[in-house]
Amino acid sequence: MEYRIYKNSSLIATTSSKSYTLAGLLPATSYQFGVAAYNGQREGTKSTITVTTRGIRLLVDKGMAVGSTATLHYQEYSLGLVPIGTEPKGMFGGGNRQVLSAKVTSSTNGQSVIELQSNFTKMPENTKLTLHNGVYSAFVGYKAIYLK
Repeated sequence: MEYRIYKNSSLIATTSSKSYTLAGLLPATSYQFGVAAYNGQREGTKSTITVTTRGIRLLVDKGMAVGSTATLHYQEYSLGLVPIGTEPKGMFGGGNRQVLSAKVTSSTNGQSVIELQSNFTKMPENTKLTLHNGVYSAFVGYKAIYLK
């Protein structure tokens, strides 16, 4: 017996295993998955489920109220992250700015976990925001994210 796996109505795999791992899903995005038994000639009734992936989580070196919301600011090529003159044209002092909403999902021992509410993917999972000059922030290469 084989099983056909569907994502958003498109056949993505056929497997003989009763488990299947799917990579490449975006954060904070809804998907519909389906599975149907297949005997080589006919497909059985497809069972479907709709799931929403969680957003990227960031760590903050600050105790915050669980369930509260936070606003983050993201930008690339902030002043001081790359030598002046090496940033792409139009990016002097920070470009590709975005305002992001997040929700506090846990807080223990003065550290909080916040989950982004969009499918933002420009910072790695579990990036840690620490206090720098009075602002909680993280810097990854030429990228910066700030909690205000």
